[in-house]
Amino acid sequence: SKQWYQRRVRGANYIQDPGQLDKIFHYLTGGAEGAVCRPVPVLGREIRVGVSVGPILSTTYRELIERSHGSSDFRALARTFSHVIIKDFPQLSIKEKTQLRRFIVMMDIFYDRNVKLIISSDVPLHDIICLQDADQKAKDELRMLMDDLKLTMEEAKSMSLFTGEDEVFSQKRALSRLTEMQCADYWDLPHNKHE
Repeated sequence: SKQWYQRRVRGANYIQDPGQLDKIFHYLTGGAEGAVCRPVPVLGREIRVGVSVGPILSTTYRELIERSHGSSDFRALARTFSHVIIKDFPQLSIKEKTQLRRFIVMMDIFYDRNVKLIISSDVPLHDIICLQDADQKAKDELRMLMDDLKLTMEEAKSMSLFTGEDEVFSQKRALSRLTEMQCADYWDLPHNKHE
């Protein structure tokens, strides 16, 4: 029913029960008939992730984030799909720096294109990126760099390149965008296939 969609899909891009994602995919696709892993063209090659029906993609964290996809791959997916469902999303921290950066790139592109993102995870949405690890790692790296270069704290802080602030800022921005992507206003925006 439409009310189920309003409650379960619109504005609910974080779901703890992965079984719910199959129901959402079924609902959004009108029955999931013909769901296939179809190729998405990217710069003269093709990528394949998950299964889709029309503009609805259902995939896993492993297929989307752990594989070495770049920004051109995420732009192609954002052009092709208006809704992306990601199953089994773990909590990310600075320990998974490559996957974390890949997720942030994907988030920026999906956000700019108004792609509706639905995630299943064992952790609450606001904890999907562990910022405490990032803040501590940035501080530790700054201290080591200061020791190596024999810099004072004031000298090091004046060199924003060394502080790790950009990394922490991008992680906080990704969390902020994830939160905004839950709002009904965001879900009402039309899918923007073009840059």
